[in-house]
This record gives sequence, structure tokens and C-alpha cells, in this order.
Amino acid sequence: MGAATLRMVLIKPLLFLVIFLFEIEQDKGGEATSKKGKGKKKPPQPCPSELSPEALAREPINSTSNLLTRLLLTYDPRIRPNFKDIPVEVQVNIFINSFGAIHETTMDYRVNIFLRQRWNDPRLKLPNDFNGSDTLTVDPTMFKCLWKPDLFFANEKSANFHDVTQENILLFIFRNGDVLLSMRLSITLSCLLDLTLFPMDTQRCKIQLESFGYTTEDLKFNWQQKDPVQMEKIALPQFDVKEEDIEYGNCTKYYAGTGYYTCVEVIFTLRRQVGYYMMGVYAPTLLIVVLSWLSFWINPDASAARVPLGIFSVLNLSSECMVLAAELPKVSYVKAMDIWLIACLLFGFASLVEYAVVQVMLNSPKKIEAERARIQKKLKAKEQAIASEGKGGGNWVKPSTQNTVNGTDTPVHISTLQVAETRCKKVCTSKSDLRSNDFSIVGSLPRDFELSNYDCYGKPIQVNNGLGKLQLKNNKKPPPPKPVIPTEAKRIDLYARALFPFCFLFFNVIYWSAYL
Repeated sequence: MGAATLRMVLIKPLLFLVIFLFEIEQDKGGEATSKKGKGKKKPPQPCPSELSPEALAREPINSTSNLLTRLLLTYDPRIRPNFKDIPVEVQVNIFINSFGAIHETTMDYRVNIFLRQRWNDPRLKLPNDFNGSDTLTVDPTMFKCLWKPDLFFANEKSANFHDVTQENILLFIFRNGDVLLSMRLSITLSCLLDLTLFPMDTQRCKIQLESFGYTTEDLKFNWQQKDPVQMEKIALPQFDVKEEDIEYGNCTKYYAGTGYYTCVEVIFTLRRQVGYYMMGVYAPTLLIVVLSWLSFWINPDASAARVPLGIFSVLNLSSECMVLAAELPKVSYVKAMDIWLIACLLFGFASLVEYAVVQVMLNSPKKIEAERARIQKKLKAKEQAIASEGKGGGNWVKPSTQNTVNGTDTPVHISTLQVAETRCKKVCTSKSDLRSNDFSIVGSLPRDFELSNYDCYGKPIQVNNGLGKLQLKNNKKPPPPKPVIPTEAKRIDLYARALFPFCFLFFNVIYWSAYL
């Protein structure tokens, strides 16, 4: 009894699990079936020529449906109108809903259009006893029951019809047998771009409509007489498109072995707007080039400031070149933008090379020795000129140990000695008082008083050497000598300040005159 109860306890959960899994599979199957059902299109309605006599008998005699049925009862869509007679003349016109951006890398563009074709089919002429309107709007499902021109886009890359919410097809039949077919299409078309003047270029992009199977003996395309291409105001990111710039042409083609095939084309003239490239490319690169010239005004021995400035300019211009190269197609010819970037890169590189030449001059031992000799010669000539002027004034004291500062060879002007004597009329009592800054007034200056670096109050004295300059007499170490910069190095910087801007200005005049 216990074993049977245990079996029942184990079997019940297993049964529930199997039933649960079975229901899940059923639900999945139902969803898949419903999805398949939704994806299926409605079965097409049969053409009148395919209807049974019973179906034809059920239609009212004087109804529009009966009229269409009678027109299409003996109609064969496989045979063109005027078979073995004059070719069918098809009037074509296009309404442009939207014009997509031009892609330079893939050389194509995308348009959304209403394609309209109108031709005459004598087999569809309405009877004289028909009292309805002159135009019959036919359901798009009848589209496949009629003969249609085999038009295709010769420069098409991809295209698709639109069927939301219904197929975007409009079909009119006129009293005289004219048929108007309009359909909405989205097409990606190729456009061979000439980027020689990029970004100041003007492109010509085409839409070519050609017959695939009928030669010019059977079919001819012609543009509609009035407004063959219509479009609303269209704004493109980089181009200007104007309706008055549209051109129309005939592009009938000959293929060996088959003959001539009718073709018409429309040409759009697209003028590129330069504003984006002016602000995004030309202005930044121009400022980088001008920035590289600042190094000409920096001291030649300041390599820590000049070298990074030149490298920064060259690297920025190089990165700008690589970014633009990735956005444009790899063509074999040189573009206007390439010339500008290469010129800016050369100017930035030349400023770096200029400093290399300056550095070579700066470190040349011969140039440095020649500059030192020139400086010494100049100073010596200046001292001689000053000495000659001092002798003429009568206040110059001949250098001697009695009339010098601390026994040095620096001559002391008479007025300087008088100032020093006046300041030292109060003397120190002892050296210990001088160290402790405790001074006493003991009398006048003794006769054997000797001028030293400090006066009686422990302050360094300033002595006027008669040359108009103050010399500070103290025990501080002299400052390190300034580096000798050869005149040739300074002269190169001086020439570069004028030469580089002039050359760049001359290049700009030639560049913009040629491409604008």
C-alpha cells in the first residue's frame, strides 16, 4: 500500500509537467501560424479574361464593372498597343517628394518620386454610349491586367515600391483610350562626381529612364510638354538645388546585336555650399599655420617653447588631412582641398625646419666666437668714445690705487668720493659694534680711513662710476653670463617674420582666384 501511494505521488507531477509543455508548444504553433497568415498577401483578383461565364453573368449589364469587364474580356496584356504598327508614345513626368544627401564616398544619392507615365491604348477606348465621367479610376489590382511600358532606371543602384497602407499605385483610363499610371518609388541612383574643385565644386546628377525590352520601333519615351519634373522647395545639407537649373535630354542608346532603345534623362545641377568647410576646415588650418609663426618672435635659445609649438602645428595639420581623407573617396586626381591642406602642412613643416637652421647657427663654435669678438670690439670702441668725452669735461680721475674703490682698477669720480666722505662722518667704535649693529657717534672721519664695501652703518655703498650707472658693491656672486646668440641666427628669424606671411598671402591669392 505504501509503495503504490509513493508511485502516485511521483507520477502526478510528471503528468502535470508533460501537459504544461504540450500547451506551450501549442501556443508557439498558433503564434507562428498567425504570423504566417499576417505575412501572406491577399490572393490577386483574376483578370476579366480569366473569369468564368457564371461570374460574368452575375455582373449588372449597365454597371461600370461590366464596362471594364467587356473592355478587358478580350484584352491581351502580352501584346503592346498598335502591334506591328507605329510605336507607342509614352509621355513621362516626375514629381520629386524628397531629395536625399549626396554621398561622396559611394557616389550616389536617394530620391523619393512619383513616376507618371501616359500612353494611348486603342483597345481601352470607352464606348460612345458610356454616360459616366471621362476618366475611370481603376483599382490598383487591375494593374497586372494591362500592358505597361517596361521602363527601368539605367543608373539605379536599388529601388523599392511602397505598399503602406495599400500599394501606392494610381491607374486612370480616359475616354479616348489614354492610360495614366502613377506609382511612388524610392530609388538610390549613382552619380559620378568630379571632385577636382572640391569643396567649391558643382555636380551634375542624372535620372535616366530607359526601355528594357522594346526597341525604338515599338516604344518611345518623351518628356511631358509642361513641367516634366516638378518638385517642392528642397533643402540639402551641402547643396543648392533649383528647379530652373534642371536640364532635360534624350539618351537613346544603341546595343550591338539588339538595336536602339529609347531613353530620356533629367540632369540636376547641384552647387555645393562652402560654409561648412570654411568653418570646419579652412579657418582652423589657417589659424594653425599662423600659430606656427609665433615661434619666430620667441628667443632662439628658448627651444623648450619653440619646438613643441612647431610639432603641435604639424601634428594638427596631419590629423586634419587624415580625417578628410577618410570621408572622401580614394580618387587618383588631386582635389582643391588636398592642395590647401598640403600647402598648410608645408608651411607648418617649414617653420619647424627654420628653427632647426637657427639651432645649427646657435650651436656653431665659429659663429659664437665671431659674435664674441664683434661684441668685444663694439664695447672697446664705446669705452674709447666715452673716455675721450670724459677727458674733454675735466672731471675724469686717472685710475690709481689712491683714487679707486678698494684698490681695484675701477676709477672713482670726485663727486663719488665726496658723497662717501659725507656718509661716513660718523664711525663705529669697534668691529664688534659693527657686527652687533650697535653704532656710536665718536667724531669725524679719520685721515687714514679707507673706503670699503660697507659704510659706517653696515650698508653696502653704491658708487657712481662716472658712466651714469650705479654699481652695487657687495660680496654676492656675479650673475651667469648671458648666452651669445650669433647675429646670423637672429637675422634668419627676422627674415622669416616677413617671408612666411608674405608667401602664405601670395598662395591664398592664387588659390582663391583659381577655385572661386
